[in-house]
Amino acid sequence: MRSTIKKSLALTAASFSLAGIALGMLPGSAQADVMSPATRIAQYKAYLAMQVAAGDEQAKETAEGFAALSDSQKSRFLDLIEDRSVVEKFFEASEAPPLVSGTTQSVMANGDVVVERESLGGEDETSTNTSAALRAAGYKDMWASYSVSDKVFGVKVSRVTVKTNYQVKGHDTTKVYPGSASHYLYVPGCDFSHSPVKEWISSPPADNAQSETVWTASCWGSAWDKRERVWGDYRGFVGGYLKED
Repeated sequence: MRSTIKKSLALTAASFSLAGIALGMLPGSAQADVMSPATRIAQYKAYLAMQVAAGDEQAKETAEGFAALSDSQKSRFLDLIEDRSVVEKFFEASEAPPLVSGTTQSVMANGDVVVERESLGGEDETSTNTSAALRAAGYKDMWASYSVSDKVFGVKVSRVTVKTNYQVKGHDTTKVYPGSASHYLYVPGCDFSHSPVKEWISSPPADNAQSETVWTASCWGSAWDKRERVWGDYRGFVGGYLKED
């Protein structure tokens, strides 16, 4: 019991510390307005370090990327992620999806910010959803995912992904399994949440497995929603988007 209480108190203390760091970095806050560049950089490093300490592997990669930037790049990085107009554009991904699996990019802020859209898919050879007997009869399990991520000076800042898992036989989609959604976000004062993932098989002749969720981005007291959907068939990824709900 005592160890549980100590752990709870430690997590609470860490949450208050993280909230204090984030508050100091919020756009327009009195603290942020008078901070020196060195203090801003130190606070952002501390913000990432707390998430690394909590076991966030992506935060570790982002922290290492940020640490490798020059001091002027670090200051510019923070200017960009603390700029409301820029952060809103992070979430304004194009509604036109890639037609095949792969990656497409859009650049912003004179090339300092890159919005990347990635579509992947294929056969899931490790799936245990389909029995050996069904596999022998020609059934196989597939997956497809669609992601939108943002990088500043090549450092990963945010990403949202939705994935669909399904079964096919020949060209037909025969079953859709529960889909999933995942994300990361390293902008102080901002957070992502999402609705339960829905999945279904579209009507013939499209006959695609589909999964979708609605993301809510909350930043500095305001929020907006984006619907993210992915669909696939016997080939793997077919289409995806992230757009206004």
